[in-house]
Amino acid sequence: MGAPSTKDLGGAEPGAERHLDILDGLRGIAIALVIWFHLWQVSWLDPGPLIFIPIAGFLGVELFFFLSAFCLSYPYVRAYFEGTAPPGLRHFAYRRFIKIFPSYAISIAAVIAIAALPGAKDSWGANIQWTTPQAAAFDLASHLTFVHTLFGDTYSSINGVLWTLGIEVQYYVIFPILIFLLLRAPLSVAGVMTALAIAYRIRIGRCCVMPVFDHNLQQLLGFFDFFAAGMLCAFGYVWLRKTHPRVANLRWPWLVVALAGIVWITLLFMNLTAKRWETDFSDFWLIRNGTYYAVAIGMVAIGSLFAPPFWHKIIGNRVLVFLAVISYNMYLWHQVVFRWVATWPFIPHPQGVTRGDPTWAWITTLCGLGIALGIASLVTYAIERPLLRMDPRSMSLRRAALRRQE
Repeated sequence: MGAPSTKDLGGAEPGAERHLDILDGLRGIAIALVIWFHLWQVSWLDPGPLIFIPIAGFLGVELFFFLSAFCLSYPYVRAYFEGTAPPGLRHFAYRRFIKIFPSYAISIAAVIAIAALPGAKDSWGANIQWTTPQAAAFDLASHLTFVHTLFGDTYSSINGVLWTLGIEVQYYVIFPILIFLLLRAPLSVAGVMTALAIAYRIRIGRCCVMPVFDHNLQQLLGFFDFFAAGMLCAFGYVWLRKTHPRVANLRWPWLVVALAGIVWITLLFMNLTAKRWETDFSDFWLIRNGTYYAVAIGMVAIGSLFAPPFWHKIIGNRVLVFLAVISYNMYLWHQVVFRWVATWPFIPHPQGVTRGDPTWAWITTLCGLGIALGIASLVTYAIERPLLRMDPRSMSLRRAALRRQE
């Protein structure tokens, strides 16, 4: 998703801690989880004893929310402890707009254009059911202003994965207020945000059922504990490094914390999988276990950041870092591509059988992955990254760094 990368930490400031690239590894894991989930939904390719991973793979979205909050908060926390000027509001808004909007608008335009072709609507998994020009205008306007999650008719329209972008941008709008408060009372603010998330989810669990369950549950308040965990972990990371360096340098105990978090997440995923035959199992599971999952993610993140160097190489390996780089555009494109590939009539399979046939499933999986990776890489390297490099503040910082080297 549109979470800032570690290159954004400190506003592209020279000398930022290099080992924070471990967050890129976690972002790579997040997009891998989401991809596997949607691939499994399309192909039903059974991974055997690892089935709990794709079934729970949608929880990669919550990991994205955590990482977004961490990465956005980190430069402000550093500036707070170092007594330097934090990134300005204009710089913050510019970076978020350039990162999010161009790729987002391109994906919406492409899906609408392709869905308008004869017989192509269902092939691309687009949810475009405009009956009047007014409905079309409202749908587009709500998506382009990122408020589509607030309305039942637009919540999952056009491209089903876009609801998360609405949540993300709504968080960006209130982030300057939240970080101002968190820097002054981190535990209190994170606690209030977590309590609001728990209360909101419990309320929705008592009042709502399908088909409006998702629309009501998956709103910004419903994920406040994940954003709170990310913000608090960013604060805790810098606080420990600046005020308790001996504790921060206890590498092996921190690795134990990270491993304990991984074990906890695995058990949570397996618990969710065991409930998959229950009605609305994923929603009710999140209501009961969302905060536990947020804490477990925080354990993995903070433990990994302080862990020994070899752990950084494992989590921050090249494959995961590459996935992190293209993760936003991969997120925007993967589901519609997978659904399109699944409709190809020429993929061999026994007559009358599609899903469940291993040959069909493997061809669909490999072709879908290849095409989605190609599109995501093209948009990332041809559009997104060049636009980000045009950031005036980052360009001036790079020029200043070059002058100092000379």
